[in-house]
Amino acid sequence: MNLKDLITNESDKLSHTKVWANIAYAAATYKFMFSVVTPDIWLIFLGIVGAHGVASKAISVAYKGGNNAVTE
Repeated sequence: MNLKDLITNESDKLSHTKVWANIAYAAATYKFMFSVVTPDIWLIFLGIVGAHGVASKAISVAYKGGNNAVTE
């Protein structure tokens, strides 16, 4: 994986979705690292990051026609 894969799509064009998702992850991670971490903060942080990953994959599979694509 190249670093440019974090901000470009398959055709090497800038992906605003990837750029802003990675900025949000970086900001959340910075805040997480430099604050008092309680179990509630762990759940919120991991829930947001995990939910975004799951939702992103589900949408990708549904709209790109993967093996598990949703059909009507």
